[in-house]
Amino acid sequence: MQPISLNHIAYPTWDSAATYRFYTEVLRCPFVAAIQLDQVPSTGDPTPFLHTFYGLSDGGCVAFFEVDGLPTPQPDGVPTWIRHLALDVATVDELHEWRQHFLDHDIEPVGVVDHDGTWLSIYVFDPNGVRIELTVQTRELGEQDRTEGLESLQRWCDERGLPLPAPVA
Repeated sequence: MQPISLNHIAYPTWDSAATYRFYTEVLRCPFVAAIQLDQVPSTGDPTPFLHTFYGLSDGGCVAFFEVDGLPTPQPDGVPTWIRHLALDVATVDELHEWRQHFLDHDIEPVGVVDHDGTWLSIYVFDPNGVRIELTVQTRELGEQDRTEGLESLQRWCDERGLPLPAPVA
């Protein structure tokens, strides 16, 4: 038993209108739903919020919470390239079309970046500072990738004195 797929990933927004424009006009994601409540269902906290959802082709969503008075986070020292949302596109040609589409919307993408001959990607930021990666996988990952990846992970952990459980089959 393991999770089936990503239902949604949620980020904060400080401007639901700008987020709506970016995700519907620039990323071409359909607006799916919004939930406005005065209390957080999972915690009971009395926090009025708007929770918006933008659809992906596979049925998953990118979602946002706007909460009145939520302070803008201060930089925490984590480089901006680490936290990002990677979204698949179908082909290399489509990736290049997306690059031009961003330029047409006065958004300067980074890339096309080749990641070890496995992925080609371009990067932009949304209005909330979320780094968006559009990527196409150019080859399937196989058993050799898994084996080499586990060896790299083991070396990394060994060099830092971190215990690593035995690999799960």
